[in-house]
Amino acid sequence: MKNPIRRYKEINEFFEATGFETRTDIPDFLVFSFEDFSGKGPMAMQPYQKDFYHITLVLKAKKAEITIDEQHNTVQENFLYFLSTEHIFSWKRDLNIKGFTIFFKPSFLNFYTGTFEKDFSFFDLAESNMIELSPSRIKEVLEDFNKLYKEYHTSSVYRKQILQTLVLALLYKFKGIQEEFSAQEILPSKKQSLVFKFKNLVNNLFVTYKQVGDYAKKMFVSANTLNKIVKDLTGKTAKEIINDKVILESKKMLLYTSNDISEIAFTIGFDEPTHFIRFFKAHTLQTPKEYRNQKM
Repeated sequence: MKNPIRRYKEINEFFEATGFETRTDIPDFLVFSFEDFSGKGPMAMQPYQKDFYHITLVLKAKKAEITIDEQHNTVQENFLYFLSTEHIFSWKRDLNIKGFTIFFKPSFLNFYTGTFEKDFSFFDLAESNMIELSPSRIKEVLEDFNKLYKEYHTSSVYRKQILQTLVLALLYKFKGIQEEFSAQEILPSKKQSLVFKFKNLVNNLFVTYKQVGDYAKKMFVSANTLNKIVKDLTGKTAKEIINDKVILESKKMLLYTSNDISEIAFTIGFDEPTHFIRFFKAHTLQTPKEYRNQKM
């Protein structure tokens, strides 16, 4: 049976479960340098989620690899990546990697009244979650991380308040860098951008949401508008794209896991195996069992 994706609720729980010796005395915040580990801890992690935000600055790495949802990347140097509480993440570590990581729970910035995924779109499931840094930006961003790291390791009475201020300032700096980078690119049309975001959301949320209206609500458009734009630009309706994703992932599980049909149905997000079987047959003209047996 395929292992379910594990979710870590607390920062220290994550380190306890994974074998790293690092712990934080601020339950909803931690900043660490990769060099803190000195070769200790696991070299790779299977896909997982966590109830805290994640920012990593990679200065140098030769063999590190990360996968954010379905996007696989070979890590090299001078870039940032961001994870929200909804991202699925896995990685392979390089012992010589240099850089920093920040973990913080939503409660750490509970004074902030905005919406993180909206105001800082690099956390958004529907957006790109990586920023490549130019040589001119590396020095100032590294100084900010070093300042944050140094403050974390002080015993100041107002240490947490200072860290909160530094993290928020850093987020706004990243927002500015992201906007500068976007301004240099050939910007896609609003319709193309909407389709891109829709497909990204489907890739991340198809297990939970299977109706067009669910995605339209998240994108602040009507279901009719979303359907029309997706159809105009892709030749398929929004519902067809959702169904295609569900079928694709179902086929992967049928071929590459030993899970029984009921387990696959629940994993894909169906309340009843019979509903999954009907859905699969309607779109492939085969039952899941017939498809699996044919391909074996």
